[in-house]
Amino acid sequence: MNPYKLLSYAFIWSLALVTSRIFYSKFVTRNKNALRIKHPTILVSNHPNTLYDPFMAAIPVNRFVHFLANAGLFDIPVLGPFLGSTYGIKVERRQDVGKDGVKLDNDKAFRFAEDFLTKGGCLYIAAEGGSDIPRRIRRFKTGSARIALSTEDKHDFKLGLEILIVGLNYQDQRNFRTPIFRNVGEPIKVADFEEIYRKDKIQAVTELTEAMFKKAQDLTIHTRDDEEDALMRKLEEIAQTENSLSLDLVFDRTKKMINNWQKMQEVKSVEATKFKSNVEEYFSFLQKNKIRDSIVIKTQKSNAKMNWVLRTIFMMLVFFVFVYGWVNNFLANYTPALINEKLKLHPAYTSTVKILSGIFTYIIFYGLQIWVFKKFFTESWMTWAYLASLVVTGLFAWWYKDFAKDTLGGWRLFRLLKNEKWEALELRKSIVTRINFLIE
Repeated sequence: MNPYKLLSYAFIWSLALVTSRIFYSKFVTRNKNALRIKHPTILVSNHPNTLYDPFMAAIPVNRFVHFLANAGLFDIPVLGPFLGSTYGIKVERRQDVGKDGVKLDNDKAFRFAEDFLTKGGCLYIAAEGGSDIPRRIRRFKTGSARIALSTEDKHDFKLGLEILIVGLNYQDQRNFRTPIFRNVGEPIKVADFEEIYRKDKIQAVTELTEAMFKKAQDLTIHTRDDEEDALMRKLEEIAQTENSLSLDLVFDRTKKMINNWQKMQEVKSVEATKFKSNVEEYFSFLQKNKIRDSIVIKTQKSNAKMNWVLRTIFMMLVFFVFVYGWVNNFLANYTPALINEKLKLHPAYTSTVKILSGIFTYIIFYGLQIWVFKKFFTESWMTWAYLASLVVTGLFAWWYKDFAKDTLGGWRLFRLLKNEKWEALELRKSIVTRINFLIE
């Protein structure tokens, strides 16, 4: 193996591993053993998070992974040459060519992919062909199936090639310290499609692509449209307040809610419309008072006011720590958000821009701050203590901001008129009853 490619892959893999662990709070993987690959494999995932999706799918895999990447990425200075000299395989899309009627030239990429798989490799493909935010799987392109079937055909369907689907379920891929649930499916054996391929190659490609698509739907949260997705997120919040579950079980609960909600709309459309209206009304109440559902419940407990007094005292006592952390991390932390805003890229690029620019902003601004600090404090232990304080108080400031919002929101609830609170609680109770029906 080319030493340069090996070192480049190790560097990129390590960088993606470290930065993703910092940016996202938790990773839970179901069926992790399936990622211990023993056969030539095409690794496929949904694609809501641009450049980070391949790494989120490939990091746990026990093989070096090559990536099919859209041609547009190879035109980006620095990134393009780096992809070309490591494990990126350039694939043209219609939007990369820019002209209708122009034939796409992917023969070289497909030949390389087939040769690589023949040697027992693992190849990542984002079969949707592009990246988008909504929690739904878009129709798969046929390229993955064509490569798989063509490769197996050249070996009389005895190569043992498999297609492994990984469902990447982000709670919110664009925001700091949110969790990810990786849902790994059982491999699809390409040889199972030999009979249909011998009779009709196009039909075999269609059926294999459809099988991949359906498995991806099963492994991810798949909503029909943005409206349904928004409703499910609201129901998820209430359900998690009522019964806090681990990420994998939250996924199962949401899948059941979506399925039963869609049936309810078909069978009991009037009730469904009324329920949806109730949910919207309740969340308008939350938005108006700038609170989360969990705070509504916490403020109804018998000792709630005493707890809120203690929360407020704590909030006041540690306010100076928040200010210290916020001020010392402001430039390093908020510059990536500013860069993302100025670039005006598709929302799916948000986390990628924040993470990649954050690598540089933290190095630059932390470096400058430490340089200034050393001008006044020359002891080395003090410098290290200052660096540690930047990291610790920066994370604390991020946590404190939400804690303070919840505390202030609780006091707003305490001040509401009794009738207004009672109406909101009754509305919530009716919603919880319906949610319990949806998850039965």
